[in-house]
Amino acid sequence: MYCALCNHSQLTSVATKDAKTGAPLGIRLCRSCGLIQQNPLPTEQQLSDYYATSYRIDYKGTWHPKPKHIHRAARCAASRLEQLAKSGVRGGTLLDIGAGGGEFVALARQSGFDACGIEPNQGYAEYARMEYQVPVTTAGLDEVTGRYGIITLFHVLEHLRLPLEVFERLHSLLEPDGVLFIEVPWALSGAIAPSNRYFKAHLYYFDVRTLTACASRHFEVFQTSVDGNLRMLLRPRPVVAPLALPPPDYAASLPALLRRHGWIHYLTHGRGFTKLFRKASRWWEESRVQDLPGRKILKDT
Repeated sequence: MYCALCNHSQLTSVATKDAKTGAPLGIRLCRSCGLIQQNPLPTEQQLSDYYATSYRIDYKGTWHPKPKHIHRAARCAASRLEQLAKSGVRGGTLLDIGAGGGEFVALARQSGFDACGIEPNQGYAEYARMEYQVPVTTAGLDEVTGRYGIITLFHVLEHLRLPLEVFERLHSLLEPDGVLFIEVPWALSGAIAPSNRYFKAHLYYFDVRTLTACASRHFEVFQTSVDGNLRMLLRPRPVVAPLALPPPDYAASLPALLRRHGWIHYLTHGRGFTKLFRKASRWWEESRVQDLPGRKILKDT
């Protein structure tokens, strides 16, 4: 067992079960750099087959996105476009990797971007093309060609097998003055229920320091925000740099931080008590769109 970031061989167990199914699952913490990772990793072929046909069924229970999924995706897309605009990014060629049902690509095109996307799941990519008439190709990252001014990955990096190679590939696809926008679940978020944290579909769990380290050879971070999720805006380096790992004491501090995220912390500091009210509010909003087509939901976002 070796760390995917620093290649260290001493990994400590963090979890042993899949939160959704209860099936055995090895989640380990690197004692050298602090990266939290699934071990052993599935093969590339296993991942390709899984995401092409099974992932959306397992996690969403559907081949095409349901109205409630579209509503959530549209709200997230609007928030992400707002963050790009506040960062001075308001147009250009944009590639959305892991485009899902195409909501972000559709709204980005409405906002003036020359946007396209790739999505490995056949059903969701098909929905994007049919419902929104947007260029979302059924493909994986290794099939992308061309150069782009903006590349986005929202809740995608944690699903990919070799993050260092992913950043190298993204660097080759991005214009020298381009922007990379990544969003991943935040490994240290207190807003996640302890029983709902680790899944077989997530190969990695990133904090600010480990995500920065994974990108460090090819990218510089210029903006970071953390809430329930971790968002990061990066620019490509003109020259490949040495890998910049977290300081030695970082990994040593993580077990105590992870232990703190139990039920008491979740209910008192992680907004667990208020989650029921937020869910009720979300249910009401989603009940009003349950019979609407995706284009109408997107238009009303």
